[in-house]
Amino acid sequence: MANRNGRSRSRRSGAYMAMAGLMASVFVGSVAARADTTDELLDQLKAKGVLTKSEYSKLKQRHAAEVSKPGPHSAAPVGNGRYLTALDKGVGFRIPGQQIVTKDNGVVSVGDVDVKLTGALIFFGAEQFKNNVTGTAIAGGVTGGLAGGSTVNNSNAIRSGLLPSNVVLSLATNQMGWDLGFTVGAYFGGNNVNVGSDPRNANAGGSAFALGTPGIDLRQVFGTIGTPELGSLKIGRDLGLFGGQAILNDFTLFGVGTAAGNAAPGNTALGRIGLGYVYADWIPQITYTTPGWNGFTASVGMFSPLAATDIFTGGATSGVMTAHDQPQFQGQIKYVGQLAPDFKLTAWVDGITQLQRAETGDSVTAFISPGSQTRSSGVDGGARVDWNGFSVVGYGYWGSALGTTGLFWQALSPNGQARNSSGWYAEAEYTFGGPYFPSFLADRFTIGGSYGQSFLQANSFDWSTGAGYVPFLLHSNQSAIGFVRYKMTDWVAFQFEFINSTSINQSGGAYRTNAVVGGTTFFF
Repeated sequence: MANRNGRSRSRRSGAYMAMAGLMASVFVGSVAARADTTDELLDQLKAKGVLTKSEYSKLKQRHAAEVSKPGPHSAAPVGNGRYLTALDKGVGFRIPGQQIVTKDNGVVSVGDVDVKLTGALIFFGAEQFKNNVTGTAIAGGVTGGLAGGSTVNNSNAIRSGLLPSNVVLSLATNQMGWDLGFTVGAYFGGNNVNVGSDPRNANAGGSAFALGTPGIDLRQVFGTIGTPELGSLKIGRDLGLFGGQAILNDFTLFGVGTAAGNAAPGNTALGRIGLGYVYADWIPQITYTTPGWNGFTASVGMFSPLAATDIFTGGATSGVMTAHDQPQFQGQIKYVGQLAPDFKLTAWVDGITQLQRAETGDSVTAFISPGSQTRSSGVDGGARVDWNGFSVVGYGYWGSALGTTGLFWQALSPNGQARNSSGWYAEAEYTFGGPYFPSFLADRFTIGGSYGQSFLQANSFDWSTGAGYVPFLLHSNQSAIGFVRYKMTDWVAFQFEFINSTSINQSGGAYRTNAVVGGTTFFF
């Protein structure tokens, strides 16, 4: 018995030595041969009973990890071999994925990680001409008007556009079959911020005094998780769905539009915000987007609720409700289709709803009591057509207690009753191209125009009480914009605009002002 056990141990020992010799000879060979021969050898040793099932599994996993790890004699990686690349937008690099052998001989797969940095440098010189004031606006102004400014002097500033300068970092990878992403964006206006009590913070009017400092708006930080089959989930702070496409398709996104507060600029200009759409804003959210189906996607999300407020008078002309016991909800259906080689259609419709509640201390009159409620809701929709060098956009919205300019601004009368609001814009641009234009102009020179209006409707309470604020309450903001753009390089473009802005109160009084701007958008 002892001899048989000894001979068995000797045969097993010899088998292990043979296996070690064979594996050593294989590992110094080519990568392709190493993968095939070693796998075959391990299979044979398991079949002969030399390796247990557990030993076989660990060796196979370890071998797979070693094969995937480049060695001194490994073949060159597939691809162009560059780690720092110029991407479609931005610059970045890819950290190659690998399989890592853990201390207990397990294997963990880590996918490629794409690191991308995008950014923009955006500054314009803006000259806003003095205001022309007519009618009741001479005595009481336009509460909520955006065409305001001095009636005595012009104003001049070097300022940001509708889009401020920014740096955005994003990471993307795949782990265990899931596509994962992370994005953080910092936005810089460039002008001095006013650190007063205005709840808009850096988006409020600036501070044109020596020794001031600019602000950093960390408006964007979110992560995504999903698959092509299941769709994706976004968690964090990002642009809202309602009104999001309106601003992303606004041609003044590359310019200034209405240059509100030009004597002391804040972080951004208005573009068409409040003059055609309500600002989507950057809101903490949990949003799910479906997989694409024949060009269609649908999104629905829960958002952090926002207060109904009167940003312009602190509550003297509008109801204020700051309590919230449930999320804000937004949804979107979007279509993007390349209907012909030179014809692309983008269309969308959005919805928003939020319950507003009054908290103790919200009442500015005897008409709102703590606990009273009003529901805010709104719908919008638009379409964009890109055909050869032409681009055309049409958009409209309607809401109840939705407010104007910002979400839920001036949304309620002082008793908490909803005010209706609506708006629209239309715009068109043409980029010159073809063999009849010199190379420095072809596909680089664009002209266009944009017009839009936003309306706020006073309700029955506003008029029935005979309150003194009603004649001066905003009725409409509107603007007409003409622009030219020249794309000097893939990164650098210049845009020049002429803007006519008008604000009208409920009794017909008006502010009217013109502005000219010119500057650069430096995107990478």
